[in-house]
This record gives sequence, C-alpha cells and structure tokens, in this order.
Amino acid sequence: MDPDSRPALKVTVLVTLYNKGPFVEEAVRSLLANSFAGFELLVVDDGSTDGGPAIVRGIGDPRVRVVESAVNTGRAAAANRGYDLARGEYIAVLDADDIAHPERLARQVAFMDANPEVGACGSWMQAFGANDTLLRFPLSDRDARAIMLFGIPVSYGACMFRRSVIEEHHLRCDPTWKLPGMDYLFMLHVGFHTQYANLPEALASYRKGGQNMRHGRDPVQDARLLYRTIFDLFGLQVTDDEVDLHLFLYELDRSPPTAGQVRALFRWKNKLLRMNQERGAFPDPEFTAIVEKRWDRLFHTLVRCDARAAFAHMRCSGRVRERAGYLVRFTWRRWMGRPMT
Repeated sequence: MDPDSRPALKVTVLVTLYNKGPFVEEAVRSLLANSFAGFELLVVDDGSTDGGPAIVRGIGDPRVRVVESAVNTGRAAAANRGYDLARGEYIAVLDADDIAHPERLARQVAFMDANPEVGACGSWMQAFGANDTLLRFPLSDRDARAIMLFGIPVSYGACMFRRSVIEEHHLRCDPTWKLPGMDYLFMLHVGFHTQYANLPEALASYRKGGQNMRHGRDPVQDARLLYRTIFDLFGLQVTDDEVDLHLFLYELDRSPPTAGQVRALFRWKNKLLRMNQERGAFPDPEFTAIVEKRWDRLFHTLVRCDARAAFAHMRCSGRVRERAGYLVRFTWRRWMGRPMT
C-alpha cells in the first residue's frame, strides 16, 4: 500500500498484559476486527511468564506493537509506559482478558469528534464468565460526577481518552498503587481536567473470573484503603470509622450493619451531605439523590436479617409509621419459615 494512502493514525488502543495468555488472543483479534481503520494496537507486556507476548506477536498484524518488560512493575506502571508511547489522537483502553465490540472504536471516535469538551468517553459493559450482568454507567458528565464516591464514573476498560488532555496535564496512573482500584483513581484524576461521558450500549465485554485482580482478595480491606485515598483526594476530612461506615453506602458485599452502626451511618450520611453543600465537590441535587437512595435501599437489606437494625433505620428516617407494618409482617413470616419475597 502507498504510505500516503494509509488512513491517518486516529487511535492508539492500549492493552496492558500480565499472565493473561489464555485470553489475550481473543482480546487482540476483537480489536483487529473493528470496523474503524485508523488505529494502532499497543500491547504493553509487564513481565509475563505464560507466553502471552509470543501469542500476540504470532498474530502477525502490522497494526500491533508489542512492548515488553524484563520484570513485573505493576499494572499502573505498565499503563504509564503505554501512555508515554501512544501516538494516536485518542487513546482507547481494553483489558487483556476482555473483548471489544466490532463498532466500539467507530462509535467512540464519532462521539469524541462531535463533543470536543469530553476528554473521557466510556460505555456500558457486558459482563460474562462468572456472571452475565449488564454494567451500566451514567451517560452525562453531571451524573458521572455524582457517583464518584460510590464507583468509577467511566468504565476504564471501555474508555477512550483525548490524548491532548492526558499530555497537557501529564495524567498518569500512580505507579506505587499495587491494589485493585488503580483505574478508579486514574479516572477521578482525569475528571479534574475534562468532562466525562458514557455511551448507552455495551461496547466491550468484561470477563469475570479467577484471572481478575480482585479475585481471592479481601474486598473490604481493599475498599477501606481505596476510599481513604479517595476522600483525601477530594480534600474531605473524615475519620477511619467514617470510611468504614461509607462502605455500607458503597454497597460492598459484607455483613449488614447493626442497630448501633445504622445510627452512626445516619450521622455519617448527613455529614457527607453537609460537606458537599459546603465544598461543592459533587453536583447537586444529583449527589444528594444518590446518597439518599443508597441509604433508603439499605432498609430492605436490614429487614431481611436484623429487625432491630431495620427499626433503627426506620427511626432515623422518620418512617416508623410508614414501614412498621411491613417490618412486623416480614419478621413474623421469617419466624414462621415463610419469608416474603
């Protein structure tokens, strides 16, 4: 092909690879099958010992660049090498065990071209493997910012970044962060400098299983450390006990709170809303609505496992008259071995 007739390099697709050899070929081929033409695929290996880089090189496509490391440096440092080497106007991310939709790059490039104020565009994701849920993310910048304290605002593994934003503000992942959540922290830093968006369709499939970084770890301890860092990032002064209470609003899969913890959680909820009114860190009324919804949703968990904690929730919410009958009926049916569905 005449070099002058080749499509311009619009996108660098960044894949970081560490011991995901059984999955990486499917990930790479899903990208190479995309309908969009003007891209390079940059695979940054981080000292894999399972032959993954050789599998990628064996595909033999000239659009693929493989960058290897003699030692394992961590996912964040590997991603940073990719950001340093990216040449496209946009940088799209795909994890080495995930799969890209054939129209992913085309849809995101069209959106980014049409919306220059957006510097990070993700999409919904279809989980598969251990479960097959559809992972939905907020569409607008305000709605994405409103969930910043409760989850990642843009799906990193399906995200396309504007490289000019990344370079102008020298945005990089924290190479010292070795725990799950590197992508969450990076997305929060990106949001300090540009707008978010997510497209309302699953443009990537997220493989859930034993190869995931979170697999086999203590999710509560990881979340404590992550949220301590996130509150500090936003300049919100909170205690370690308040961080632990926040995990109930985060809806982490853990034992539900006791009656005493419910009362403490109610005080934390109100403090969180007051802090945001004073600092304006997250958009209102969207943020308040999310906090109140998560607090209210907790009642339905409590009523199934601890009547005293559920009653404490009702009293704090001022909804004893409204919900007492439901609690009594549910508790009675549970005692009779006929729980309500």
